[in-house]
Amino acid sequence: MAQDSSTDMEEASSSNYHSLPEETAGTKGGVGIESRTLFHDEPASVSVEQAPLFSASLEATLITVCYMSLASMLGSFLRIILAQLFGEECKNPGTVGWLAAASPLCVTNDGVVSQVGGIVFADFPANMLGSFFMGMMLSGDRLLLPISIPIAFLDKDHAFQQWDVIHLAIRTGFCGSLTTFSSWNSDMVVMMFGAGNTHSQVARAVFGYLIGMETSMGSFVFGSKVAWWIHRNINPDLAKEADAIIQRKEEGVYIHNQLPDFERRFLLDLVMELESHDEKAVSQLELWRQSTIEARRVGNANLSNLIDIETCILVHREHLVSPELEEIAQANGWNLNALLKWFQYKYADQTTIDPLLMDAKKFTLKGALLCLFVVYVLLFWGLAVINSDDSYSITYRTMIFAAIVAPSGALLRWQLGKYNGTFRWELWSWIPVGTLTANILGCIVSIVAIATELRLNQDGDFSFWVIGTLRAIKIGFAGSLTTVSTFVSEVSLFMKSPMLPYRAYLYILLTLASCNAIGTLLYATIVYII
Repeated sequence: MAQDSSTDMEEASSSNYHSLPEETAGTKGGVGIESRTLFHDEPASVSVEQAPLFSASLEATLITVCYMSLASMLGSFLRIILAQLFGEECKNPGTVGWLAAASPLCVTNDGVVSQVGGIVFADFPANMLGSFFMGMMLSGDRLLLPISIPIAFLDKDHAFQQWDVIHLAIRTGFCGSLTTFSSWNSDMVVMMFGAGNTHSQVARAVFGYLIGMETSMGSFVFGSKVAWWIHRNINPDLAKEADAIIQRKEEGVYIHNQLPDFERRFLLDLVMELESHDEKAVSQLELWRQSTIEARRVGNANLSNLIDIETCILVHREHLVSPELEEIAQANGWNLNALLKWFQYKYADQTTIDPLLMDAKKFTLKGALLCLFVVYVLLFWGLAVINSDDSYSITYRTMIFAAIVAPSGALLRWQLGKYNGTFRWELWSWIPVGTLTANILGCIVSIVAIATELRLNQDGDFSFWVIGTLRAIKIGFAGSLTTVSTFVSEVSLFMKSPMLPYRAYLYILLTLASCNAIGTLLYATIVYII
């Protein structure tokens, strides 16, 4: 987050505040304008503040962990409820208490029992809903909007745009845990072998893979289109700009969507109404535009340098550029002084910066830890209080147990996601190896838990803590470790590649085939060999 500066340069040097350095055009430090204080702060306190317990980066990580854990619990709970609503009560009548007086929707099946109306796997509805939410949560960049905003379906100045922690918690924690690849794959493996009252259903399992992939992709695309439609309706100016940009893109002009609204539209020479500014100041921006017309075209050798200069001055609001960029600007005849004069006119008298560059919401570590602690206390209390052996109690305890272990799976997936794009083999470096690894590991855990439970049920009765632990690991840990929402988001990104769209289908085939092969091998070994 940008920090405020003091009202006096002498005070800034002694109190460790930040303000614009005093540089003028032609100095060794780079091109500049006369320094003026942009931001204001209270005088430095004479008291010595106590050193924080954690570093800023560690504190931010812990806050993220807390909110992602909460979001994963919510996603896991909702996934279980949807599975019960659409199939569990039909599979085992009288086991879901909250559905006892209602009418369950018997449309899903896990391949273990035979039932009328079961056409798809148990978590089919959850995967559709989670993929839809993931599409809704796309950023402006992914939807090719004229401005880069974190949440496309909200107004560009909405406070929620700045809540990066919550964005990550929703996308990775909630959507990732609401959808599950492990349950989907495990149900298909069980269908192929047949279990319980069913025979082998290979054709049905293949159909399950196809319909699961297609509906998840369709839900993701639908969510993204809904976000795009809402964006155009609540941001009419940006909608007009998006229409005007189409022609400029066809002409080969690069769209720098991080620039402020007026500068972005003016420099692109869009045919649309612009806000009013002083004519003399606008004439300086016009000089900059005229001197950089050729450099704005896609493929120009100096396009990246032009982007760096405009980002430094117009986005980061710094009145200096590096000597290297200054030399490049002079060599190409770019009127950098004109751009700096525009900067002085528009930004030098402002006391605040663009709200999208600030955190509108403070997320404290104490608050995050308190929320997580309260939720865990309630879950463990429920696990202790609901201790009967009837089917209702066992169902509820399994739900609670699964929610308790869900964060561990989601957090592991989050960490594995950092390895996306790091595959050592250059030919396969494009593969999201982190997501692929998370899905394979989760499928291994899930199928082992299912096969082990099946063997235990054949050998005799066991207490809730044995069977319940296996189910919690399968539903909570493995279900949250694997994800369909991120998977289809990555597939969608590959499909939009103008040169290599076939990678999307290779990624789908690699994921489905590897998980099915490993699941088949483990299930057959545990159930039929050991």
